[in-house]
Amino acid sequence: MQREMRCLARPTRRRAMPHTPFPPTRRALLGQTAGLAALVASALAPVQARAASPRDVDSVRRFFALMQRKEIEAWGELWAENGRIIVPYPPAGFGTSIDGKAEILRAFRTLFANFESFAAELTGLYPAADSDAVCVEYRVSARLLNGTEYSNSNIAVFRFEAGLISTYHDYFDPRRFQVVVDALPKP
Repeated sequence: MQREMRCLARPTRRRAMPHTPFPPTRRALLGQTAGLAALVASALAPVQARAASPRDVDSVRRFFALMQRKEIEAWGELWAENGRIIVPYPPAGFGTSIDGKAEILRAFRTLFANFESFAAELTGLYPAADSDAVCVEYRVSARLLNGTEYSNSNIAVFRFEAGLISTYHDYFDPRRFQVVVDALPKP
């Protein structure tokens, strides 16, 4: 019976590929794959990947130094006009994003007006080799005007456009940040 199956399979296979090295399904698949690869390559052609520049790394260091000194106006100069802060896991009463440089500055003026002191210790700084991203690990310790202590461990991803911060993704424990949100003035 096994022998019969081989005999049946052989003629079918020969008929399916009389003058081609691949069966039609494989040839069609290769053609589709080549077409898809060309489409992806053309879509990516205008995008030029670049490594994070030393200027981007310096901007990240300056970002934290200015926050620590509570120099929010100078800190605002690091941002692109269309800058965006993204907080994927916000505490209650805090949005998932702050959009635009003007709104970021307004929000951080209000936020930092509630800090008696603010310190951020960079514990890791990782410039990407193939994009404009800089990832950081940092610890925050702060004292609110009402005497409440706040501390957290964060991971952030910075993206840049023309040397200015375009996006800032901040990952932290929202339960710990809740004490800061609760201390903010209610609108």
